[in-house]
Amino acid sequence: MKKNWLNWLTAIFVLSFGVLLALAVQAFFTDYSQFTSENLDRFIRGFGPLSGLVYVLAYFLGSPIPFLAPVLAAAGGLLFGPVAGTVLAILSSTATSLLPFMIARRLGRAWVETRVKGTRLDNLLQKANQGGFTFILLLRLIPIMPWEMQNYVAGISQVKLPTYLVATLLGSTPLSVALVILGAAAKHPNSWQFIAALALTGTVLAVPLGIVWVRRRREKQVEEVQP
Repeated sequence: MKKNWLNWLTAIFVLSFGVLLALAVQAFFTDYSQFTSENLDRFIRGFGPLSGLVYVLAYFLGSPIPFLAPVLAAAGGLLFGPVAGTVLAILSSTATSLLPFMIARRLGRAWVETRVKGTRLDNLLQKANQGGFTFILLLRLIPIMPWEMQNYVAGISQVKLPTYLVATLLGSTPLSVALVILGAAAKHPNSWQFIAALALTGTVLAVPLGIVWVRRRREKQVEEVQP
């Protein structure tokens, strides 16, 4: 029953997000015949403060949908620029991550734990219960799984809600900033700013992964040396 409830809820959010996107596209091409950065700027400015609310709504509806969060973060830069886009993306991602977090809590830890026992997800769950703030922070900094899955893992762990929110806010900031800058620079894909934004995003992704790789390699070397 709970699994069916979760599937129905996810389907409703996917459908609602699709409807919102279709309405936005229809509204844009009703006023403009071509999709250009200048027309997009005029379109967004025409909504005034409501444009930010629509963006937050899109983030909320997309929160259970896999692999959508990075796209929405980059869209924040494209639509609102690097400064406003960064603020909106970070606050929206942190706030709307509560939905899958609470869905996992609503399903019940015991019910979920019986289904992840013995899997790789079970190992992550054990680490989350032991590490708390540090684990959630590293989970956000090191993208070893989709953003949406991170929220579900945190939800079935024993991490407290305030700890989860603070760690999510801090840990998601570097990649969110990089993606927003990339989205803002995407208006001019042939510019040096776009190339620099690509390099920044790649660095933000690569550095944490590199640190983890070096750490694991050292731990393996230590294990090999020990009798």
